[in-house]
Amino acid sequence: MTSFIEALEALGSFLVGLAGRGALFLVGALALALPALAVALVWRALERRRARALAQAGGTRYRLGAYYAPNHTWLAPRGEAELEVGLDDLAQRLLPSATAVDLPRPGMQFHRGDPIAVVHAGGRAIRVCAPVDGTVLRVNPKVRRDPGLVKSEPYGRGWLFSVAPLEREYLKLPQDGAADGWLRAERARLAHLVEAELGLAAADGGELVAPAPALLGEEGWRRVVQSFLHAA
Repeated sequence: MTSFIEALEALGSFLVGLAGRGALFLVGALALALPALAVALVWRALERRRARALAQAGGTRYRLGAYYAPNHTWLAPRGEAELEVGLDDLAQRLLPSATAVDLPRPGMQFHRGDPIAVVHAGGRAIRVCAPVDGTVLRVNPKVRRDPGLVKSEPYGRGWLFSVAPLEREYLKLPQDGAADGWLRAERARLAHLVEAELGLAAADGGELVAPAPALLGEEGWRRVVQSFLHAA
């Protein structure tokens, strides 16, 4: 009888220990899983917020709240007296690729139209001109490490630099509804330049939005870049 009771006690101790180890394992698993779940939820919320912040202008995306310059850069307020600057959706579609980015130095002063950055696309170098007068405040190190962000996330992680504008002239640039109409007009102007003046039609009979440099030839490519990305 004593041996039976001792056996039951031993079994009970074993089961209690097993349950304790199981509880510890469960707590440990939850401790590891909860941070990862929290990060995933935050990332998903940010992605949804980013998606809500973009709108479509006839197939060309634009960032709500940003201002759009004639050279197809956008300017978005970032805190007090600071504007982030990047390339808009039409500009990034004109780039065959983005293999490297040359950025300005913080503290650099510039005037509207001054070359301020360069996006390298394979063997091509496309200069980015300043959309306003001002001073460079910071640059985006992410596009140095991953230049492809200029094309894949032009309104997000692919921004180029931020500036302190000298004046508030940027407030006259198209924004939101006005930007929608302007980008639609720019798409039509690009289609007209490529089809009517350069003689290249869309392969599917539709609107040609992003002509490849190889199809345009060097002179045609130069005209497109000059007309759209170097506009004052």
